[in-house]
Amino acid sequence: MLLLKVEVFKGFDFCKKYKTEIKPLFKLNKSLLVRVFDLSTLMSTKIRAVLNRKWEKTDKQGNTLLSVKGRDYFDLMWYLEKGVRPNILCLDKSKNLDEVKKSLINVINKVDAKSIRFDLENFISDADFVKDLSGNIKNILISGVENMK
Repeated sequence: MLLLKVEVFKGFDFCKKYKTEIKPLFKLNKSLLVRVFDLSTLMSTKIRAVLNRKWEKTDKQGNTLLSVKGRDYFDLMWYLEKGVRPNILCLDKSKNLDEVKKSLINVINKVDAKSIRFDLENFISDADFVKDLSGNIKNILISGVENMK
């Protein structure tokens, strides 16, 4: 069985200059060609999510359990570790990389480890790794953002 999740975001009019690539997928004796955004544009959409996503998960009493999607920060870490340069033309009004870096660092500094940990526990089976990562993700991300070129 091949499970394919397709997310369609209708509000993509914020970015006019991007590239797409065709990627072949080969799984379980099935093949499929998929058109995807280039990594720079994908990174920019992840940066937009980190900077702009208004989201929280609450319990039945209305208490906030999570204030951010840990996956966004984990994905951003992946792009930074790969050295991907964001498509600046796809970021809100910020056409300057230094402005983007400053905004990211400001948001990252406000992230709580509990939200990161709680969200990532659903996706990563190594609980010790998730605990260690959630406690260190701010430093990892800030270092990555500062070194982003």
